Amino acid sequence: METTEELLNKKIGNNEEPRSGVEPGKVKIVSVIVKDKDKNGKLMKSKLLQFMVKHPSKEELITLSKVKYIDGDKAIAKGFWVQTDEENNFYKGSAVDILLSHLKCSTLSETYGKEVDTVVESKDSSYLCLKAY
Repeated sequence: METTEELLNKKIGNNEEPRSGVEPGKVKIVSVIVKDKDKNGKLMKSKLLQFMVKHPSKEELITLSKVKYIDGDKAIAKGFWVQTDEENNFYKGSAVDILLSHLKCSTLSETYGKEVDTVVESKDSSYLCLKAY
């Protein structure tokens, strides 16, 4: 085992840290579920949509709850929060609208069976997002 002094004098190497989980790739949307979310033990007002997808490197389905898109010159990851307008439709510009528009779908149920690329949420996170650009 290395000593504390040896650890404190280590330099940064050329190899990147291996990612945990699955790599970005094309997935197939199997279903969408609605989940209650809590924050600090308190149930949040909005529910969260979770896309159950089949990833080519996993036997079991994986769950994705964010979309990544380009706004101007920035890549933004946005959660699929269930927020609706006074007519009970999803808001224009919401994560749901961004993904549905990208997939050329009108409703969430129309996304079933669609294939979509995934992308890493950010350089600091290994979580995958559905890619809408």
